[in-house]
Amino acid sequence: MKTAHRSTLAAAALLLMALSTGVTAQALGKGQQYYQKICAKCHEAGVGPVLLGRELPEATTLYMVRHGLNAMPAFRLSDIDDATLKDLALYLSKSTAPAKK
Repeated sequence: MKTAHRSTLAAAALLLMALSTGVTAQALGKGQQYYQKICAKCHEAGVGPVLLGRELPEATTLYMVRHGLNAMPAFRLSDIDDATLKDLALYLSKSTAPAKK
């Protein structure tokens, strides 16, 4: 019973933190979906650097996606709209490092 209560309290605390910072589960979910569908093809295959868990500032992600650098192409508005890009930047800024294999 105590474990279930603690889990409920932990979930409530995380939700309050997310709401207080303006972070929504929906935005994180949309950012994660885009990352897995598009970005992971390079960034989890050794082509690009690891992005997850680096606490990248959102502004860095916004700039790099729109302007590119080296092998990273610039993504146009027709490739990723501004709202999805913001969700992606938020997701990357809050992501945790993948488990080491």
